[in-house]
This record gives sequence, C-alpha cells and structure tokens, in this order.
Amino acid sequence: MGTLFQLVRSFASFHSPWTSACRTFSSSSSAVKRISCLPEPKVVDRWNEKRAMFGVYDNIGILGDFKAHPKDLIIAPKWLKGWRGNELQRCIRKKKFVGHLMFTDDLHNLNKRIKFLYKRFNRYGKHR
Repeated sequence: MGTLFQLVRSFASFHSPWTSACRTFSSSSSAVKRISCLPEPKVVDRWNEKRAMFGVYDNIGILGDFKAHPKDLIIAPKWLKGWRGNELQRCIRKKKFVGHLMFTDDLHNLNKRIKFLYKRFNRYGKHR
C-alpha cells in the first residue's frame, strides 16, 4: 500500500502538458503577449465628405417636382453617367464614346486592356 501511495504521489508531482495549465511548448514568439486593458477606440471623422454628402439627392423628387433625376446632377465623364457594368464593358463604352478623341498611346493602352479583359472574362467568367 505504501508503494502505491508513493507511486501516485510521484505522478502528482510530475508536470505534464495534460495536468498543468501552462504551455510547455514554444511558439514563434518568445513571450506570450497579454492584453492588460481594452484597446483605444478608433477616432472616426463623422463629418468627412462621404458621410456629409450621403443622401444629398434624396429630396430632388420632392422639392424639384420630379423634373430632375439625381443621375442628371452627377458630374462625371459622359460615358459613365448613370451607367453600370464591369471593367470590360466600361472600357468598350469609353472607346465607343471618346476613342476617336484619344491620343494614340492612350488608345493603344485601352485596346490592350480590352484585349486582356476579353481573354480573362472568356476564361474565368461566371458563364463558365
């Protein structure tokens, strides 16, 4: 009985990873980082231009008697006003609108981009 008690006592004094609460293996960093307090909240500018102008055209229909559409008030290139699409469609539309007015280097770069995107969309598009 005494030998069994000594055997249990020797196992209880043995610190294995299963019986101890601390880690015995090493990680990539030498010390474990502990957070002693909560991180500081982020400083957010609530009145930046994007937030300040949010919903600015929502009342055009009410105050303007529904004569002007918000897309008519957008300042943008004429091939992009009130239009949605992917990059390939946008490049093709730009070439159709202002291709004849572009410099040769810019037109060449636009044609290269269209060629690349055409191959890419045919290989990896949603229709595949």
